[in-house]
Amino acid sequence: MSCSNGDKILRPEPFRIKVVERVSLLPFEERKRVIKKAGFNPFLIPSRDVFVDLLSDSGTCALSNEQLSILMLGDESFSSQRGYFYLIEKVKEITGFDYVIPCHQGRGAENILMDMLVKKEGLVVSNGLFETTRAHIEMRGAEGIDLPTPRIKEEDYLFKGDISLRKLRNILKSAPKKVNFILITLTNNSQGGRPVSLHNLRKVREIADEFRKPVVLDASRFAENAYFIYKHELPGKSIRAIVREMFSLSDIFYLSAKKNGLSHSGAIIGVKSRRLYENLSSLTLFFEGFPSHGGLPDRDLLLIAKGLEEIIDEEYLAFRIEQVKFLGEKLREAGIPVLYPFGGHAVYIDAEKLLSHFKNGFPGYAFASEVYVEGGVRVGVFGGKLSGGGTPEYVRLAIPHRVYTNSHLLWVVDAVKRVVERKKEIRELALSYSPPRLRTFLARFRQV
Repeated sequence: MSCSNGDKILRPEPFRIKVVERVSLLPFEERKRVIKKAGFNPFLIPSRDVFVDLLSDSGTCALSNEQLSILMLGDESFSSQRGYFYLIEKVKEITGFDYVIPCHQGRGAENILMDMLVKKEGLVVSNGLFETTRAHIEMRGAEGIDLPTPRIKEEDYLFKGDISLRKLRNILKSAPKKVNFILITLTNNSQGGRPVSLHNLRKVREIADEFRKPVVLDASRFAENAYFIYKHELPGKSIRAIVREMFSLSDIFYLSAKKNGLSHSGAIIGVKSRRLYENLSSLTLFFEGFPSHGGLPDRDLLLIAKGLEEIIDEEYLAFRIEQVKFLGEKLREAGIPVLYPFGGHAVYIDAEKLLSHFKNGFPGYAFASEVYVEGGVRVGVFGGKLSGGGTPEYVRLAIPHRVYTNSHLLWVVDAVKRVVERKKEIRELALSYSPPRLRTFLARFRQV
């Protein structure tokens, strides 16, 4: 952001804070007891014991005054409520999709879609599958394959969320009948939350049409992806127009409204085929609730519709991306190995590179545990041997929407730096409990 004399200044929050929640920092020794009781897994730390929570940007946002106001307008009828039609109208306006189904959250939408689309012994090819998505595919006897762009090794290339077009074409040529569909994740959470270029999406559409395969978007962070395209690929096009084109290049989309819907719950499925919509509606009725609400109160449908409108505001998105960059640059300046360029919702620390002296023991979980002990900061851990995705073990610092100021982030930076200073003292971890699926979230560890 520039001021009158042309100097660059830090962009302030484009909102005023009306309601606050008190948080407190537990004593150091108490934090040590908390992380041990949680099995050195940050997902299992009670939220009441957390000072700054960067575990996830999903469902952790602050609501706007207009969202809070609209909650009072909910029509809590059993079916075909007013909020449903308002949501459909808003989703059509933003995405261009005619057929819309709400669900209670993202993995509920995944469950319904995968039940309909995934075939046993089939393949789902993707730019990067999130861990719950991969689990849904594998539960149905199929395999998910990640095809990251070869340009991921180029340090300054921004669109590292792209799919490898060459590998995509090769798989479709060699096993056309096995591939169920192509799934593109926006932004690519498995690759540092980096965006997918519009050029890449257009080429995916061409290849999919050539081989007659459907394109599915996990559009949970569609707005952040669109902003990167707006700033770095198509600056002459509006964010709304970019969003519309991104969705037009797919046959089906789903999104967790807990992310770019600026909501605490909910998800949306959008399809172009009326027949598929009718089949999915039947499954929704079975698993989620009546297709006009998907298990959600009507007030939440209204809230999601309003959130979808608020998230595509250019001024807010500029602040959002700059806040992530602010955190990332502070860590990078301290010599901490972070994925660069930064994505749209989080900063990722390469724990395997940072704790390269570890021989076996789960560097991401070990480092995340120490960050909590040092500053009461909870961060996420993804990738590595527990995820099954073939990526290194990353510590993810995900920033909730409209919750923390840059002062909070400076506290986080200081805590991380202090842990890095004593990284040689960090003890390795060994598994003490590992569930059969989604081990990232439920595994427990002990120090060795």
